[in-house]
Amino acid sequence: MANVLKSTSVPERTKAAHDISGLAGFNLSDLADEGRSRLDQCRTQVRKMLDDAKVEAEKLRLEAEERGYQEGLKRADADIEKRVQKESEARAKESLSLINQAVQKMHLTYDGWMNRYSQSLQSISLAVAERIVRRKLVDEPEILVQWAEEALTSTRTATKLTLAVHPETLAQLGDSLDQMLASPSLPEQTHVEPDESLARDSVAVRQLGGEIQAGLDAQLSRLQELLS
Repeated sequence: MANVLKSTSVPERTKAAHDISGLAGFNLSDLADEGRSRLDQCRTQVRKMLDDAKVEAEKLRLEAEERGYQEGLKRADADIEKRVQKESEARAKESLSLINQAVQKMHLTYDGWMNRYSQSLQSISLAVAERIVRRKLVDEPEILVQWAEEALTSTRTATKLTLAVHPETLAQLGDSLDQMLASPSLPEQTHVEPDESLARDSVAVRQLGGEIQAGLDAQLSRLQELLS
């Protein structure tokens, strides 16, 4: 028996079409919303990435400026240190030169002072020695005989000697002088003679070619040479 297909009623067909249309509309809306949501998320992420990139770029810029500033400070410090060192070396060199000049001046002053002091001390010593010896000669005139003997014995190669003294000295010390001249160590032609041109404290030993002074002045001259 043949099946008879009954036609669906109009209300049922309308309801079914509405249900299908509603389902399709619901699915498309969800997809659109999800797409917009994802697009917004992407935009947000992009904006965040851009903002982060700007922040990082600004940070890098500031760090670069800071490094440049620090490098500038380092260069400035290095330049200042070089200038200070150069100035210090120049001043140290100048100070050293001034110190050397001062030391040299001190040496010159000291040498001059010592020279004057030495000369003064020498003059004082000679003056004191002269005063002492003159007083000694008054008490012990035989000192002149000793000086004469030393001068005579220093001329060992001479064959003729003359001992010259002041006449008053000869009168005072004649015997002592004659006794001294009688020494066998002296040449046979050795004698004493008066000479008014000589001082009373002077003794001169004369020989061929010159004479030897052996009085007080000669003794002081030898002392001065020793002190010089």
